[in-house]
Amino acid sequence: MMERLNSDIGGLPADSVPREEIPQLFWEKHLIAMFNVLRSKGVLNLDELRRIVETAPLEEYKRSSFYGRRIEGIAELLIEKKIINRDELAARTHDMLLKGTRDHVR
Repeated sequence: MMERLNSDIGGLPADSVPREEIPQLFWEKHLIAMFNVLRSKGVLNLDELRRIVETAPLEEYKRSSFYGRRIEGIAELLIEKKIINRDELAARTHDMLLKGTRDHVR
């Protein structure tokens, strides 16, 4: 039998599902828009994103949020396709975090 993917939690014990609506942050809205542009241009597709998100290391998957897993997945796909460079992305991300952004944390 195939091993469960990180996202396959059916039948496993879990906490209750939160019912409150959480408004999207600015960057989360932009992430959706960016994904839609990349998808419409044929750069990546939803199946690729699901593959990369669902095969992330379990602890990384659990530690991240819904949108966090997606932004990490999109970045990983763009690196995999040699569209962006991992070291350059890391340097730019580090610089952005040092300078701060208006809402990168909840």
